[in-house]
Amino acid sequence: MVAAILAAIVLNNVDRQMLALIKPLLDREFRWSSDSYGRITAAAQLSAALCLPLMGWIVDQVPARRCFAWGVATWSVFTAAQALATGAQSMLVVRVGLTGAEAIGTPAALKVLGALAPARRRALALGLFNMAPSVGAMVGPVLVPMLAWSLGWRWAAILLGGIGFVWVVWWLRVSATTIPATPVAVASRAGGSPLRRPATWLLIAAKGLTDQLWWVFLYWLPVFFHLHGNGTMAWAGSVTGIYVWAALGSLAGALAAVRWPHARGIRAQIWIAACCLGVAGLLLLATQPVRAVSVGACALAIFGHQIVSVLIFSTISDAQYRERTGTIAGIAAFAGNLLAVGSLMLVGRSVAAGAGYVPTLLALALAYVAGGSCLIASRLLSRDGA
Repeated sequence: MVAAILAAIVLNNVDRQMLALIKPLLDREFRWSSDSYGRITAAAQLSAALCLPLMGWIVDQVPARRCFAWGVATWSVFTAAQALATGAQSMLVVRVGLTGAEAIGTPAALKVLGALAPARRRALALGLFNMAPSVGAMVGPVLVPMLAWSLGWRWAAILLGGIGFVWVVWWLRVSATTIPATPVAVASRAGGSPLRRPATWLLIAAKGLTDQLWWVFLYWLPVFFHLHGNGTMAWAGSVTGIYVWAALGSLAGALAAVRWPHARGIRAQIWIAACCLGVAGLLLLATQPVRAVSVGACALAIFGHQIVSVLIFSTISDAQYRERTGTIAGIAAFAGNLLAVGSLMLVGRSVAAGAGYVPTLLALALAYVAGGSCLIASRLLSRDGA
């Protein structure tokens, strides 16, 4: 069951990252600019953002088994439909549909893992869940270019869409006896709905502010390394290497979530503050023109980001939020995707204007400091019952 969920998230991120990985081929065929690519990624991110709250609400109302199956089937159709694109406008339409359907992934996965995983193992399950996008980001730069450069990018899109339908069949078999037919009701904690607590909205803000780093890296790291790769495929290895650090960060985050359970101890909050400030500092270091320094800084920044991300997911799946896990996860991911729209547009225009990635990295660093502050405040308020 857990393996099937993790496989879906890996597939989600491979499909999401495909556009960045085949951009060199599309540049030659469609002759679009960095600004056009930035608009496509921003529109796709906006689609995901607008769909996430609805998907989160649906996950709290409809059996997760059905949600997952329909969600993966729908985004697989759009993945394959990329093969029909004839230019920037048609690709934009397909990508908007793809990312909108993919919005089901995070709320559904958190709902199932939070309900199935025993409390003492939930942190590990969430660490593995948070590692799955990193695995997808490692697999994508190897699998997608291999298919696209050998078979053509259109056939690569069709094959990836087909893998999604194989997963649907697998999921319907393994989940038939392990997931309840109807959503499980959870008793509300004294104090009313989690959505009425300030701590919940601070947690949502923390997710939104910190998540921009992930989306900018996902869409633009392959582009950056390809431009500086001297025409070779070495850029794919650089991207994969960075996401190895992201995967390690997810495992470190799982250990941190076990050691620092939700809202306990000032020492934990100090370490979280140090981690967030470290990520911000590394983003500033990544602005350096020395390629080895910037690559190393990006790798360590995403390592720290994954630790923070696991802690946020662990908090969302905590018992006090369980009755609205899907809704809260959807709203939090909505915030991250919506803010990422601005970041993706900023980097596209910045690159097109010749300013490079420096303005975006500076903005991400500031957002991370603000997000870390919101996370710490949320945990402290939860400790006090707010």
